[in-house]
Amino acid sequence: MFNFLRIFSPYADPFEEKVDRFFCGVKSSDNIQKIRKNLLALMQENLLILNVWLEKKYKGYKYLTKGMRKKMYGNERKMIAKFQEYSLGHAFSIKDVRALLAAQGLIFPGGADTQLLYLTQIMSFLAPGKFYRYIKTASFGKLLCDPDKSMMEGDCNQIVTLYIYLFSLKFRIENLQIKLLPEHVCLHFRGIDIEATNGSFQKYSGECQVLPVTEIISTNLLDLADFREEIQSIAPRDMVKSAQLAYAISSLRSVVEHNLGAAYQNLAVSAMKVFNFETAKFYAEKSGNKALLRSVRHNEAVYFYEHKNLDKAVGIFSTLGEEDMVKACLQKQYNNFANEVSGVKTIEQARKYKSTYRKMLELAGRIGNQKLSDNVQEILKKINI
Repeated sequence: MFNFLRIFSPYADPFEEKVDRFFCGVKSSDNIQKIRKNLLALMQENLLILNVWLEKKYKGYKYLTKGMRKKMYGNERKMIAKFQEYSLGHAFSIKDVRALLAAQGLIFPGGADTQLLYLTQIMSFLAPGKFYRYIKTASFGKLLCDPDKSMMEGDCNQIVTLYIYLFSLKFRIENLQIKLLPEHVCLHFRGIDIEATNGSFQKYSGECQVLPVTEIISTNLLDLADFREEIQSIAPRDMVKSAQLAYAISSLRSVVEHNLGAAYQNLAVSAMKVFNFETAKFYAEKSGNKALLRSVRHNEAVYFYEHKNLDKAVGIFSTLGEEDMVKACLQKQYNNFANEVSGVKTIEQARKYKSTYRKMLELAGRIGNQKLSDNVQEILKKINI
């Protein structure tokens, strides 16, 4: 029965479901330390599947079907085997690593021998031209090809993620950090920068920030989509959720606040397009964009104007201070009443519509049309004789 239900499950692996449950439960107001602790545990368990699921759900790549993801997870096992085989034939000594660090003016950190040796093996394995090739703005799935048939491809975000994953197979990933540079990210370990795109030790300075390893997730969520891949339409609520996740995870609140605001704006616009104005106003308010909120309210008033709910239209246009539109609504109301009495020919018939004429007189006054007011007043005088 369990296997039968799995056929209809959207998940290609049980761990995808675990990841999905976690991220669906994250709120931007949650305690960041608790989120990071739980996220770190998931990353340690399988960062590769975690990242693929996030791209499937929040980037919308069409190629990431359930069947394709299963195939990619099979390639994961092949890649691990390939790495282990490669490492057996490419051992490094402490002396080798010291020399590589010294060439960049770096010092070998004490108490980290086995971890640094292992990172050096990862660097050697993923050095460009062997099993990996750098490309700009890549989807993570390009790293999960069959390593026996084609070369893995990825950008800086994706290859750093793969480094972290391979490191997690042997060590705790909280020992790693990432360093954000202008439009770039590298791995950071004990004061040493590791340039994953070319497999080298570096010593970056200038404008940069060293952040917890969990920040690679928010970096990936905020990264540009791969322009080579066909993308399906992403539900506006998923767009918001993606931005909320990045906001909840990241220390760089000023950066992700902009993305969260943009996601709220997109959701407001989407709701407005289907005339769901209550939802549109809710998300416009959350975005903090006053111009957008005004636009939503204006469009709501126009909708009421066009659908004969003129009292509501007048109320909104009045609040917005759009006097021309208020007069247009009042004129439309006046015209509607005028149509009601268009067939009146005698004073006796007019008396039956006395309340209608009074409403017309009030509207003419509000519109400021003296000619209309005079005409209606003349009729009312005749009715009252």
